[in-house]
Amino acid sequence: MRARFFFFILGLMILVGSSVHGQSTSTKSAEDSEIGRYQLFQGTYTSIDLKRQQTSTHTGIFLMDTKTGKVKRYLNKIDEEGKYIETWVPTELPTEK
Repeated sequence: MRARFFFFILGLMILVGSSVHGQSTSTKSAEDSEIGRYQLFQGTYTSIDLKRQQTSTHTGIFLMDTKTGKVKRYLNKIDEEGKYIETWVPTELPTEK
């Protein structure tokens, strides 16, 4: 009787364990698809001052979304009003409609 109970509990643990493991791996696979989606790069970019007709080259940090192909540049500065700004800005020019 004791051996039967032991095997019943052992079988129950295996069944419950495998169903819990199956659920956790399906959740992980959805999370894993986001791993590596965003990548950071260092590079240079050229800005153009239209008033002065001058160009200048800068070093920057870029964030690439490998799912969409969009790239953003890291920006931190103090604006004209003295407010500190830290954000990611798109590298693509807006398209006119």
